[in-house]
Amino acid sequence: MAPLLSVEELSKSFAGNQVLREVSFTVEPGEVLALVGENGAGKSTVLSLVTGLLAPDSGRIVHDGAPVTRAWSPHRARAAGIGSVHQELSLNPHQSVAENIFLGAWPSRHGLVRARDLASRALPLLERVGLDVDPRTRAGRLPLGRQQLVELAKALAAEPRLLILDEATSALDEEQVGVVFEVVRELRDSGGAVIFVSHRMAELFAVSDRLTVLKDGAVMATRERERTDHDDIVRLMVGRELSDLFPQKATVPTGEPLLRARGLTVAGACSAVDLDLVPGRILGLGGLQGQGQREVLRALFGLARHTGQVTLDGRPVRLPSPRDAIRHGIAYVPEDRKTEGVHTARSVRDNLALPSLRTLAPGRRLTTVDRAAETRLVGELIERLQVRAASPAQEARRLSGGNQQKVALAKWLPTGPRVLLLAEPTRGIDIGTKREIYHLLRRLADDGLAVLVTSGDTMELVGLCDEVAVLYEGTIVDRLAGPALTEERLVRASVMGRATDLAAEPPPDPAPAPAPAPAPEKRPREEPEGPASAEPTTTPHDLTATATAPTDAGDRPEPGSVAHA
Repeated sequence: MAPLLSVEELSKSFAGNQVLREVSFTVEPGEVLALVGENGAGKSTVLSLVTGLLAPDSGRIVHDGAPVTRAWSPHRARAAGIGSVHQELSLNPHQSVAENIFLGAWPSRHGLVRARDLASRALPLLERVGLDVDPRTRAGRLPLGRQQLVELAKALAAEPRLLILDEATSALDEEQVGVVFEVVRELRDSGGAVIFVSHRMAELFAVSDRLTVLKDGAVMATRERERTDHDDIVRLMVGRELSDLFPQKATVPTGEPLLRARGLTVAGACSAVDLDLVPGRILGLGGLQGQGQREVLRALFGLARHTGQVTLDGRPVRLPSPRDAIRHGIAYVPEDRKTEGVHTARSVRDNLALPSLRTLAPGRRLTTVDRAAETRLVGELIERLQVRAASPAQEARRLSGGNQQKVALAKWLPTGPRVLLLAEPTRGIDIGTKREIYHLLRRLADDGLAVLVTSGDTMELVGLCDEVAVLYEGTIVDRLAGPALTEERLVRASVMGRATDLAAEPPPDPAPAPAPAPAPEKRPREEPEGPASAEPTTTPHDLTATATAPTDAGDRPEPGSVAHA
């Protein structure tokens, strides 16, 4: 049987920088192929060529037995049965879920959109991806994980034979990942194929049939899943054995808290949260996705209205805005780096210098900037965090995800922060860059910073943090540190919603009587806020911009993030 997709000796360069070198691989019908590699290895570029977002310099793509032409485009790829879901969202937040799913193919009569038909057609797709939301709900009201599932429903609406999932699970919890895997297996069993990209090794081995490893724009090897293991794939990815993934934890005794939160409450998200952030220590916020972790960080950075008391150095402080948080030495690296953390349309230089413009302006006059001082500052940050960029003038959108995350973090360091807040700091980042970030965070803590991290990766929280506070339905239900900080304890507290002492767990009854299974509890639907054309409200992007600089609404889409028309 002929391959469903054949990539033959593809090469691609940007501004003289060759990012792909004669890449070749095939995808067979009824197969899941995992595309693996570090950030910057060329995965997204290959997929951009397959989906028609970019054109190759040389080589060719054969889809379903026919070579694609120079007129290949995202629209033609979609029409030919290629669907794609990327880590970076392409949804219009001000349109409804149903409108986003069928964007470009709305049912109409005499030029008028039939909204009822649109919603009814969306329901089966939402059910298929495990979403129980009203199709009329505005997409921007949904949490990030649910928006990602809407992207999957949007791709499935075109009934693709080849589905590309490029870090499409990075914002999902375990239950949502399971739904995606079910969709993948259904498509594979029906004779379709899937190209799956993820930096989570467990996911790669759980769903793929073969793994193709890219490094520095070239194919290193293709392995059958049954004939390889994690260590083999990591060696191929990074070209070496990867040891000491996590740095040694703090050895100094716990001191006095620098920042203390008591009764921190964000309406509808978290309530009565008590936290102590101590210099030299990394505190993690664990729990299932959407339990209020993100809102705790946003409240401490002045992005979410909150009640409760926050003290810094023992003195009460008010944090009504990011400006106030920055003034008190609090820095925030958000979860969605491309819309909140980095100005993708500006250069690496501009992003790194942005929070420091007042100190770089002679006499604190923002009409002029000391360019020599700016150049020194940017060069030091690039060297310190090993940001891999062609030059400081390179647009941030051209960086890999890992290097964008380094920029989002590095820009705060010259401001001398005392408290560092990070949401999902390694989401969508390769294992080598993860190690760099883990060791950097530990060095920053050793230098006296108090660090607060949220992550959906249980192993990351256990390996990196000195202590983890577990949230369940917006409330802290357990605190784990030292020998008690284990993956099992963390997962149990996250799922059960209470502190667990494994040693005290009673053994199960030897022969429990069978009982009828309870009826599954339905999750409430997200109610529509109103017509999709309602005036947009202030978004996190707008709020962050007030603390830094104006942003360009035309940042996206970018290579590797296809906006379907």
